[in-house]
Amino acid sequence: MALFFPNPLVYIVDDDDAVRDSLDAYLTLKGMDVVVFGSAQELLGYENGLPNLLIIDVNMPEVDGFMLLEALRNRGHDAPAVLITGLGDPDIRARAERAGVAAFFDKPIDPPVLFSTLTQLLTDARV
Repeated sequence: MALFFPNPLVYIVDDDDAVRDSLDAYLTLKGMDVVVFGSAQELLGYENGLPNLLIIDVNMPEVDGFMLLEALRNRGHDAPAVLITGLGDPDIRARAERAGVAAFFDKPIDPPVLFSTLTQLLTDARV
């Protein structure tokens, strides 16, 4: 599936290099502009534009994905957020729903399914 709008900007925040790099490579190949961050603090210190989408790992040291999302929302950033986790805990999924995330994925992530979800979120945001 090809993107039908100009290169959307996606921020990926994950402390796992392999996950971050593989998602970056896949989404870039699919025509998305991607900026990666190894921690929540890296993103919170970044001041170079706003993304169309966020992909945030839940379980990160110091500032977890939920705290990062709350901090971004408090700053007025309202881009759709996709949370990812390797924990597979149903309580985390329920917490993500309460936090209003757009989508939630357990690791390992199926890249084509993620891409399809991101494309739908971008479409919905443009309507």
